[in-house]
Amino acid sequence: MSTPTPFVRLALVSLLFTACSSVGLRGAGYMTYDTKSGRSVELGSLCDELARHDVVFLGEEHDNDVGHRLQLWTLTRLFELRPGLVLSMEQFEADVQELLDRYLAGKIGEEEFLATSRPWGNYAEHYRPMVEFARRHGIPVIAANIPRPLARRVAYGGLERIGGENFGPWDAWTDEPEYLDLFAEAMGRHGQENRDEGLERWFAAQCSKDEKMAESIAAVFDRENGERPLVVHLCGKFHSDKHLGSVSRLARHKPELSLAVVSMNSDKRIRRALSADELSRGDFVWLVRPQPD
Repeated sequence: MSTPTPFVRLALVSLLFTACSSVGLRGAGYMTYDTKSGRSVELGSLCDELARHDVVFLGEEHDNDVGHRLQLWTLTRLFELRPGLVLSMEQFEADVQELLDRYLAGKIGEEEFLATSRPWGNYAEHYRPMVEFARRHGIPVIAANIPRPLARRVAYGGLERIGGENFGPWDAWTDEPEYLDLFAEAMGRHGQENRDEGLERWFAAQCSKDEKMAESIAAVFDRENGERPLVVHLCGKFHSDKHLGSVSRLARHKPELSLAVVSMNSDKRIRRALSADELSRGDFVWLVRPQPD
């Protein structure tokens, strides 16, 4: 059997959503939890709550099919509730914003857009449906991330290597011990004795990504004219879990904004009590079935 093209996959996703109701995706392997109560909530009720905020961070596991279906459903529902919605994406870098705008406006075709915008390898399967939804409905999409060459420069030479660069962050706040501890653990560095200058540079590179994404979101509100928009930001969950990373940096730039964090965790057991760690990850948690091997 031949592999479906991206266009066929998008059509299948559209068919799937005709089977959706106000409670969410029927038959999908997920549960949604409110971390304040620790109880499960319907996805529709979650969206009603998210729509009351200014910025919603949808922290993801990048390769999980169910998680990305949840994102698309959530985006669809939030657009119904807040038509002034803006989609912000870690998955595109700030220097391709003009290309992204031209594609959304129909000024260039998809082939040219994909050839020049450096999409992620799983773009067709996981992110294209959301970009196409935005394109159909005139939703602005923000290429929020720092260009990879700049982040790489920080990792090997420090923050001073990108001072004054176009598309780099204005600043990169690194004085966040809890975030550094989590980053060191993720890098396999356990204990203070394993901290060194190299780890600090890599952490600074991580912070430069967070800072750029926060600044990209903040710029939406700097440009607002009239009713305040709802910004939905897609990112790896490490960038938003525990209200750290991009979330804490946006809060420093725009303390007046109301921010909500959704975290994602894959587990074969989706109907269970959340662990203390999971309860600390966000305002809501999506438990999703693991991606099949």
